[in-house]
Amino acid sequence: GEARPARPAVLYTALVHAREPQTLMCLLRFVEEMLSQADSSPGSDAHRLIRSRRMILLPVANPDGYSWNAQTSPRGGGMRRKNGLRTCTSTGSSTNDGVDLNRNFGHKWGYDLVGSSADGCSEEFRGSTAFSEPETQAIRFLVRSFRPVATLHWHGWGEDVAFPFSYDWRAKLSVSQLSLYQEYAAEMTARNGYASGRAWEVVGYTTNGEADDWGWGDEGVFSFTLEVGNSRDGFWPKPERIRPIADQNVWPATYLLAAAGPMMQVDGVRMDDVDASGSSGNLNMTLQNNGLAGYPSPHLVCVRSLSSHLALGPSPSWHPRGASPACVALAPLGARQAAALPPLPASWSKATGFLEVEMTISVEPAGGGQVEPPTVSRVRMDSDDETLRTCDDLCHCVSADSSSSTISSACRAKLRPGSSCRVPLRAAAGTSFAGGILDEFYSYTATGYTRGGLCRVGALHRDTLLAVYAACGRTGAQEPLGFSNSETHTAQTEFPCQAGTTYHIFWNAEYLPGRHGFTIDERCGSAAPAGCERAPPAAGGGGRMATGRELGHSGRDIGRMAMRRANARRG
Repeated sequence: GEARPARPAVLYTALVHAREPQTLMCLLRFVEEMLSQADSSPGSDAHRLIRSRRMILLPVANPDGYSWNAQTSPRGGGMRRKNGLRTCTSTGSSTNDGVDLNRNFGHKWGYDLVGSSADGCSEEFRGSTAFSEPETQAIRFLVRSFRPVATLHWHGWGEDVAFPFSYDWRAKLSVSQLSLYQEYAAEMTARNGYASGRAWEVVGYTTNGEADDWGWGDEGVFSFTLEVGNSRDGFWPKPERIRPIADQNVWPATYLLAAAGPMMQVDGVRMDDVDASGSSGNLNMTLQNNGLAGYPSPHLVCVRSLSSHLALGPSPSWHPRGASPACVALAPLGARQAAALPPLPASWSKATGFLEVEMTISVEPAGGGQVEPPTVSRVRMDSDDETLRTCDDLCHCVSADSSSSTISSACRAKLRPGSSCRVPLRAAAGTSFAGGILDEFYSYTATGYTRGGLCRVGALHRDTLLAVYAACGRTGAQEPLGFSNSETHTAQTEFPCQAGTTYHIFWNAEYLPGRHGFTIDERCGSAAPAGCERAPPAAGGGGRMATGRELGHSGRDIGRMAMRRANARRG
């Protein structure tokens, strides 16, 4: 209920689990990079963020567990996960002693015996009560004292970013909330290629009493978990892997810090009204304040051509300002608000391969002057007909440079079929064969029943995960209808289905690469035959490829969502 401070804060934690020392290295590397950039470049993004944001750092959240590992395995490799409490042996000297701190938070604590355990010897022992442990009490104190708008908890391993809710796959987020989480996670993983999703989607199992669920569910703090390193790295990566893994995770932490306050981004670029010759049209651009705080002042947006063969304007909506040929005022944008700029006439030579413009965005406070250095973004668009006439947000090319965007139909064409629900593979009734360790999305259009139908999706092998969704939004799959992993049985899930409706199936083979199969069948889901109505033979459109209805507003679906599950629990 307390007001948040003027400088938005982000809480970063590491070593919540004592056997994950790489998390500490990630936190320290992030801080080192931020301070180094700010010191060497006073006008840099790092310098601006340090002045306008607050970083709350908890580098060793589980000191007793970490100390136990250091004492018993001084050369590394200690495998105690939990804290220092005696819960399994009388001496407390076992790896199995302690409380799993990431099952001790308050939201849905003890929800079931699947996502946590009441057994003091279990790796997932949740403690006697919620917040029974001083370590979780300390994190609660930090959150309630400093009121961060976001948290990032480093864990190992898995190469994924997870977000709420984890306690049950049926737990609801609103469309706008899930879209924000999906978009932020996609942006955070754009450079390192990590997977992203709710824990049951990327880690493969549910958890309760978990930090992200508590942060969002009870405190209203946008909370993320970053699982670093891969299966070969494990919990104790080799020395030569420590720095590369840490470097991979500077950008996710930096992006979240920027997103804690106002953060202007180029949300969309397209060329409309292209003439028959393909050499002129209207450049349309959308800007979004993608941050969690609003801008108090308007912006001035100026655009100039960087290509000698590209001419911009004139337009009654755009005006010259100083050395800039085309500028327009933009009203203050609230958190997560977007605004379309007026169309800017453009003409170009067909002989060239691309068009490039530079956009300068500066905040214009009411009293005049600038409150911070202007943001400069470059947008490059291929000039082929397919790009100019057909491109949508899937044409945004993934780049490690956040200050530039490339729009090309070639990037859309390179998206691996099945890499997201936006570019699904097709599934049909009977047996379909998936590709192996990579995650894959399928679209399936039901054909059997117009009323009372029940669809069943089942894997033919263990070590697989299946999830089914009712919709596919711009940022990812939405509205889960079913979920099953293979921890206790072969994955299988059922859901009500209607002929002519397209459903989105997420399938993963985890550690078993190869053309493994899954089956789909439809049956009457009613005990009374009158409760079902069969569809005419033509219903369903013959398994058409469909991408589902669009949900949410902004962001790009980056695509790859790789999921890996360890025998030993992570997260």
